[in-house]
Amino acid sequence: MKLKAALLFASLFLILTFSSAQELNLPRKSPKAAAAYTIGYTEVSIEYSSPAVRGREIWGGVVPYGELWRAGANEATTIEFSTDVEVEGQPLPAGKYSFFLLPQKEGKWTAVFNKTWDQWGAYNYGQDQDALRVEVDAQFSKQINQENLRYEVIGQNIENGYLLLSWEKLRLYLRIKVNAMQKAMLEVTQALAAAPEEEKWRINAQAADFLLWVGQPEPAMQYVEESIRQKPSSFNYWIKARILAFQENYPEALAEVDKARKLAETNPEDHYYNDARKEIEATIEKWKEQ
Repeated sequence: MKLKAALLFASLFLILTFSSAQELNLPRKSPKAAAAYTIGYTEVSIEYSSPAVRGREIWGGVVPYGELWRAGANEATTIEFSTDVEVEGQPLPAGKYSFFLLPQKEGKWTAVFNKTWDQWGAYNYGQDQDALRVEVDAQFSKQINQENLRYEVIGQNIENGYLLLSWEKLRLYLRIKVNAMQKAMLEVTQALAAAPEEEKWRINAQAADFLLWVGQPEPAMQYVEESIRQKPSSFNYWIKARILAFQENYPEALAEVDKARKLAETNPEDHYYNDARKEIEATIEKWKEQ
């Protein structure tokens, strides 16, 4: 009995000792990292832990094929979208998700967005909480080796971009599409409705400049013509000139630049042409060469 009591006391002492011991605050082997980017109006942010290769066999080794992987280390990788998006052509509501991958030795991998974002690894993963599963091509570089796992968001234009995961020789791209144009044009409509008449020309000119920037010269021309009708200025004539140049109509573009210059010379309150003279003159020299 005395021996049993002694053993019980020793076990209880060890339990109490370890339970009260302080956790060591040491640097992580896989440090925390983050990436963020804005596509159109949509903020995309990723938080993850970044493991290193350290000479290990990653694919089929550290990361087994056919098993769900946290797409990082430590806590589950999280991805947050501030608006509704499409990933690989499939709709995904705005929100924060844990992100997993199902690697395969052959064929496409599966990318998983799970609604339970606050979890450690994939140990408590529940498929019933999946918000989206999409198949994606896993590309492997022959030359470039990424030592530490890295995420990036790459913008293409105001409505499209890629989420890129790089580690070892893996390059995995997920296509992201957002709906920015509809919201942008609604902003224009609302601004025109609220603006006093004397300011509408400026909003129409800004709308034309934006539409030209996104590669839509036809609607851009409609807005800039309305702006000129409301109030001719060197600003809106210069936008019209750029639209015509975009359409490769350089003679008419140069004629509109001349109108902009004359307006600035005759109206002391029209500062745009003179303020942007260096850029404008460098541009029209290029047009003359066409």
